[in-house]
Amino acid sequence: MPQLPQRRGAPSGSDAGVLCSPATYVRGVPYERLERLRTRTPVTWLADEGAWAVLRYADVRRALEHPELFGSPPGQDLHGPVSRAGGEHAGCIDMDPPTGLLIERMTGPEPVDFVTQVAADLPETLRNTLAGGLYALLRHPRQHELLREGGDRLLDSAVEEVLRWWTPVMRLRRTVLRNTSMGGVPLLAGEDLVLWLTAANRDEAAFEEPDRFQAARFLHGAPPHLGLGHGGRSCLGGRLARVHLRTFLAAVVDHPGRPESSGKPVPLRSSARHGFERLPIRWAG
Repeated sequence: MPQLPQRRGAPSGSDAGVLCSPATYVRGVPYERLERLRTRTPVTWLADEGAWAVLRYADVRRALEHPELFGSPPGQDLHGPVSRAGGEHAGCIDMDPPTGLLIERMTGPEPVDFVTQVAADLPETLRNTLAGGLYALLRHPRQHELLREGGDRLLDSAVEEVLRWWTPVMRLRRTVLRNTSMGGVPLLAGEDLVLWLTAANRDEAAFEEPDRFQAARFLHGAPPHLGLGHGGRSCLGGRLARVHLRTFLAAVVDHPGRPESSGKPVPLRSSARHGFERLPIRWAG
């Protein structure tokens, strides 16, 4: 393979320079940094990774929709376990969510940590997805009430909104297969892209008030989110994630009382996986 030309890296300490450092995420996803980059340089060079960061919704969606231009490394499309019928490892998990056990662990008289005491035996990506749904309700109690009063369509929309607003897998890697361009930047065959799903899902060009969690968003013509990929190579575990998340949200809003925070959440130290080390909660009412 011919040697690729040298690319200029981002200056040390810039938004791009810290984007891939796990230490950046110890206080949560740096949405403001991602927004600045998405506005100024939506396709920007990551010197530390030797790859282009793609941040806009339209560009990320294009890359996901065109595998003939942007190839996927082996296993990259898996966002967690799928059924054995699909030919992949099941991790002893199936389509029957253990929701009753989760609710029982959450609704006792004492505070608990959702990560280590409630959902510790779930696969990590699924645990992070459910934690994101729970955190959305903790942060937006009015949406909790709307879901309690709403019907099946609102719950279906809320599932999609969690996957957009939280985005449990924050980025995917792709390889340029043929010379092309994106965002005005020429891309050479053999170069790598990092598709920032979490930035694309907060793109104001695609989603009105993207930082707000709105359970009804997908009842009103919002474009498809990219939280589970998109197109023919979307996440093979997507159905599993949706079934578990929908059942979990329904059980939480149907149970008397409500979850509340009982301490400061501790985000994962990761630039790829969106979840918590600890998410302390208590059940009130």
